[in-house]
Amino acid sequence: MVTEKKVFLKARLQELVATVMVYYLVNAGMTLSVLFFAIGYWKRKQVTVHRIWMALGVLANLVTAVLLVVAVHLFSGGDMVTAGFQPTVAPHWVLTHRVIAVVAALIMIAMAVTGAMRKRKIHIALHYAFIPLYLIVYISGLFMFEAGG
Repeated sequence: MVTEKKVFLKARLQELVATVMVYYLVNAGMTLSVLFFAIGYWKRKQVTVHRIWMALGVLANLVTAVLLVVAVHLFSGGDMVTAGFQPTVAPHWVLTHRVIAVVAALIMIAMAVTGAMRKRKIHIALHYAFIPLYLIVYISGLFMFEAGG
């Protein structure tokens, strides 16, 4: 009986650590992405350096997004609370956050492609939409969710 209880408590503790860890990993990854984008924007006149920092920003963002989606949908059956993301707002705000995040991600990919193809006018035009959308998603994500599980 005692052994079963210890095993259960150990499993529950490991689950709690894993879910809380995912929350902090997602926040850290998105923060790195914002920092890489800021440095890349600051270095926009040095094209080679700009490309490196922006590529790191895109990579950090996409790896973190995959971590988030896998944690919620593959390991937690689509339940963000089980995955460690406790919403602090009504469900319609979470949906709004997700929709804006998808739009920002698509614009980010379009910016990466137009930058790589040296389509400067389109690339620059896209950043006027991307920067505010991405910052809205980043900041709202910090306030709309807390570590849970």
